[in-house]
Amino acid sequence: MSKSRSRVLAVAAGLFALAPAIAMAAPDVPRGAKDCRGFRAVGSGLTESIATLMATQGAVNVASNRGWTVIGEAKLQSCTSAGIFGVECAATSYACKLPQ
Repeated sequence: MSKSRSRVLAVAAGLFALAPAIAMAAPDVPRGAKDCRGFRAVGSGLTESIATLMATQGAVNVASNRGWTVIGEAKLQSCTSAGIFGVECAATSYACKLPQ
C-alpha cells in the first residue's frame, strides 16, 4: 500500500470516529429556538457524588436563572481531587432561548 493511500485511509477512519462525537455535541434543538449556547458550572463537595450533583445542578441552574430553557441533561466533564477540601467537578448544560 502506498503512503498516500494509507494517509487517506487514516484520515477517513479519523473522520468516521469523529462523526458520532459531532452528532452528540448538541441535543435536538426545538423549533423556534432563537439562540442556543452552553453553560458551565463547577461544584465541590467532600465526596465525588456530592461534587457531581453540585456541578450538574449548578449548570442547569445557571441557564435557568438567566432565562434559558435547558435542552437534555447536564453532562459531567471532569472531577479532580481538591486535597483536604474534597473533590471539585465541572459540568456543562446546553440551553436555548425559546419564544414565549
